[in-house]
Amino acid sequence: MKNRDMTPARLRLDSALGGLSAAFRGMSAHPDEDNCECHWGSAEDLALLKTPDTELDPDLLRRTWQATDWTYKASVLRRILPQFATALTRGLIAPLFGMEEVGRTFHRAKWRSLRHARSVAPHLGNPDSPHG
Repeated sequence: MKNRDMTPARLRLDSALGGLSAAFRGMSAHPDEDNCECHWGSAEDLALLKTPDTELDPDLLRRTWQATDWTYKASVLRRILPQFATALTRGLIAPLFGMEEVGRTFHRAKWRSLRHARSVAPHLGNPDSPHG
């Protein structure tokens, strides 16, 4: 990014994205997660989702958030959320049917349900944690 792009708003956004990455660090897809190779992707792609903090290529990121048949969709979406949010704010997310598709995807997955997330990352939702 060029210096002229570093507006106060851009700095706040980058800080928020950094906080999001810190809060969701270590997230991965559920160990029992599975998806159809013929419709979604390879076993290697699925292994990447089960590996925390690994950058996904843009096509895999798109296929992951747009897939509708995850068994543990909330954990899959929590896994990709930091990278997805960064791509979204950079204009790199292009839904097939409009941006409302993004909100519906996360809402239907109940990604904010922290019961499973806390078992994986106990600091989430903890007011005493710096990641809150």
